[in-house]
Amino acid sequence: MPYTMEWEPKGVYKKFTGVCTWSEYAQSQEDVLGDARLDDIRYIINDLLSVESYSITADEAQYSAAITRGASMSNPKVKIAFVTTDSRIAILVMAVRTLTPYQVKTFPSVEAARAWCSPVD
Repeated sequence: MPYTMEWEPKGVYKKFTGVCTWSEYAQSQEDVLGDARLDDIRYIINDLLSVESYSITADEAQYSAAITRGASMSNPKVKIAFVTTDSRIAILVMAVRTLTPYQVKTFPSVEAARAWCSPVD
């Protein structure tokens, strides 16, 4: 499995490794957005620091962003962080972040992402 997922008290931490394909990322997204615990979380951290390569097109990324619209109706307070130092991944995230109703940001470290995601409620 190219990713692991940990449910935390107020969020989800996903760590991706190796080659990340769109179908694998989409599965991780479905695992979170389809879970009953979604209503209670405040963040999703996607740690991509250990990704060696990825095969996700701009169209696939746009589709992934668009499917968050339904989930946002049950919980509009989720922040989504992408942790990467790969400028190509950061550009892809920036290009599609306007398609999701959630706040989306990229960070160079998990610590910076956690600081931004820290729940205030």
